[in-house]
Amino acid sequence: MQSLLLVIALILLGGCTSQSVKESAPKTTDAASAAVDASAEAEASAVNASVAESKVPKRPRPSDYPVAPFPKDALYQLLVAEVAGYRGEYSTALEKYVDMALKTRDAGVAQRAAMLAVYLKRHEEALTTSKIWVEQEPNSIEARRYLSEQLLRIGDMEQAIVHMEAIKNLGGLANFESFAYSAANMDDKGREVLLEAMSRMLAEYPGDAQLMFSKAVLLEQSGQLEEALQLANQLLVSKKDINVIVLKVNALKDLLRTDEALVFLESTLEELADKRRLRLIYARMLFEAERLVDAEKQYELVHQQAPNDSDILFALALISMEQGKDESAKGYLNQMIRFNRRANEAHYYLGSIADKNDKIPQAISEYKMVGPGREYLAAQVRIAALLADQDRLDDARAHLENQRANNPDRYNRLVMIEGQLLSERGHEAEFFELLEMVIQKQPENVELLYFRAMTGQSLGRLDVLEQDLLRVIEIDPGNADAMNALGYTLADQTDRHDEALVLIERALEIKPNEAAFIDSLGWVQYRLENYKDAVTNLRKALSLFDNDEVAAHLGEVLWVSGEQQEARNVWQKALDARPDSDILKRVIKRFVAP
Repeated sequence: MQSLLLVIALILLGGCTSQSVKESAPKTTDAASAAVDASAEAEASAVNASVAESKVPKRPRPSDYPVAPFPKDALYQLLVAEVAGYRGEYSTALEKYVDMALKTRDAGVAQRAAMLAVYLKRHEEALTTSKIWVEQEPNSIEARRYLSEQLLRIGDMEQAIVHMEAIKNLGGLANFESFAYSAANMDDKGREVLLEAMSRMLAEYPGDAQLMFSKAVLLEQSGQLEEALQLANQLLVSKKDINVIVLKVNALKDLLRTDEALVFLESTLEELADKRRLRLIYARMLFEAERLVDAEKQYELVHQQAPNDSDILFALALISMEQGKDESAKGYLNQMIRFNRRANEAHYYLGSIADKNDKIPQAISEYKMVGPGREYLAAQVRIAALLADQDRLDDARAHLENQRANNPDRYNRLVMIEGQLLSERGHEAEFFELLEMVIQKQPENVELLYFRAMTGQSLGRLDVLEQDLLRVIEIDPGNADAMNALGYTLADQTDRHDEALVLIERALEIKPNEAAFIDSLGWVQYRLENYKDAVTNLRKALSLFDNDEVAAHLGEVLWVSGEQQEARNVWQKALDARPDSDILKRVIKRFVAP
């Protein structure tokens, strides 16, 4: 049996005498250290002092742990790992350390492996070696912390909290805040278990600020807003912590007490020295409350502190646009371009300003400056539309074709933009031809097949619609939209109502609360003369989705069922909301005398 200390000493000695080592390469130990939280070292020394005086047993020496006999080649393998680390070959070093950790079950080797794995973001290896580390050094706060973080990463909350409790009992600082935030995507039952664990620990450590804050976060996530607010207020009595302030503001917003949140933020800003983050939250809330002048004032204060901050410049530009101060907005947007920060957004909104003011050549020029990013497709839509509106449809199509050639990743979306352009201007046949050409190259592209089906419908080509939608369902058996589209069309435009019903019911099995699907179900039931169920489902669809077509359907079924006055009421209410709806006008004309 060999001592790990001797092994490491020999390894380090061997590494130092190696002439092939690159002096500039970071050491394995440096790489591992970079993975440790900056506060951990300071905490460890404090913990060692406190633990020594507590009832917690002192950390055993390495020799106190049962260490398996090292394999005969262990020294050589660890030496290989160390030298690889010195050379910057971190993956090789990690592979050797993990292998030796599994074979020796040695705490020191496991620690070294875990730290390097975290540094390299090799989470599976970090989890495996952290478990060995804790197994061999159960009183190590650092080991428990590493393991709990890896367990949080994979969503094993129950085991993570076991180790966090252990850290707390050992006198350390567990990262309960991360734990609470990681629970955001958990189901209610899981979060309830965590809340119980937090409450249990708070009973053991009453007044612990970290635990109180973490519980408040969990309460907010669970919708228990008043309880979260109560804890936040308790914490704020002793310290104006910015995270607690933000928690309180969010809870107040969720309780629809926005005015109270704004008053609280305003008063808090008077008290805190470092208040940029809060001021930005305050400014955003003022903007959302449509208090544009007040929001602008707050953003200006932050702008004075950080004149090159693109986020602040962008916010000021949007506020200026909302207030109709185009010249001011252009000034902020041009600053963003000069600083080369968020330039795509800046060009897009400069284009929007020119577009609004009918400066078409300038608008097109700015839109063409928008590169790949969030605004790119929107810019192409406007370029094409502006060209088409000038009777330059061919130029618009040529522009989109050129964009497709230069942006293959967005090829299909650009095809859809051209299709929309053509359809809106009554050129469905040209769109159909475009889709025919593209689908020849991508015969199993579900999106393109779906759009050809819809275009076929507008051209009266139900054969194309059925063929393409059946092909979509064949390629993607779970495509509920295709099932519903085909089912509704069969119900509305053919006498194949039984087939339609099967398709729509299959779609609803996949998306049971989809309003459009429920509308389709009601419509096919109407066609099958099942008026009672049709009315029930159409009422449900309209409650989920206030839409003129759904209202038209419900009114028609009510009228045929003998409920003419209710039908009139449904139609009139929908028409008041959408006075230009052709669907409503047509159905009213069919049933109500002019």
